[in-house]
Amino acid sequence: MTPNRLFHYQTFKEEHLVSLLSEGKLKLSRPDKFNDPWDCRVHYQVPADTAGRERVIEHWKELHRKHFPGISEAKRALMAYEFKSSPSKIADGLAKAEKILYENLCNQYRIYCLSEKPNVPLMWGHYAGSHTGICLEFDARCAPFSTAGKVKYVSAYPAFDVVTGSYPLVIKSADWTYEAEWRLITEERAFARSPRTIKTDNDFLTIPSGVLKSVTIGCLTNTSTRQQIVNLIKTSAPSVLVRQATLARDKYELVITPCFC
Repeated sequence: MTPNRLFHYQTFKEEHLVSLLSEGKLKLSRPDKFNDPWDCRVHYQVPADTAGRERVIEHWKELHRKHFPGISEAKRALMAYEFKSSPSKIADGLAKAEKILYENLCNQYRIYCLSEKPNVPLMWGHYAGSHTGICLEFDARCAPFSTAGKVKYVSAYPAFDVVTGSYPLVIKSADWTYEAEWRLITEERAFARSPRTIKTDNDFLTIPSGVLKSVTIGCLTNTSTRQQIVNLIKTSAPSVLVRQATLARDKYELVITPCFC
């Protein structure tokens, strides 16, 4: 079940905050811009059994027939025979398929990373300019955030079935568990394959008014930048609450309180 609120940590960039506050424009990311080099990458495993390898080869033949219709069936059958005679060639073929699929996936999908909590020090350190940025709070009961998917954290790098074509868009290493991440996933309109998905245009998604609930300012943000953020919110979206992160006196914790700047 999606939480009532979800949070996004980011560095403070005036143009992005202004476009969000005044126009509702949210900037999403390509998967190949993430800081986890395994994120969204597909790993295909060569089936250990003969029947499984046959199924992969037949799938490959169908794809090859679709994308290279000018190749004769005799030549295609010869290529398939070479695959059957050498599992290592299947592995090489799957490795090439992984690279192509990742490139296509990065063109097709845009992702907005969210967290269940606004006060995680590591998140502020990694994603919000070393505590000088901001954390956005969204009403996750409202579209589009109500469609967000929870990230599954796993200890072993999962292998996927090339025939079913599953994508690892919400699977990450257990090393990232502290992020408590949810993902809003869209298709970039120019590369979209489904009429039913949420679409971005040049990485931007327009969200409804009122979905952004608050902006929290980092504990190490300097005074002038803090005032600049406050003024932007007061001018462009006065209904959005402004909060301030501060250091707890006696704990390794951040305290989030209203900002009366």
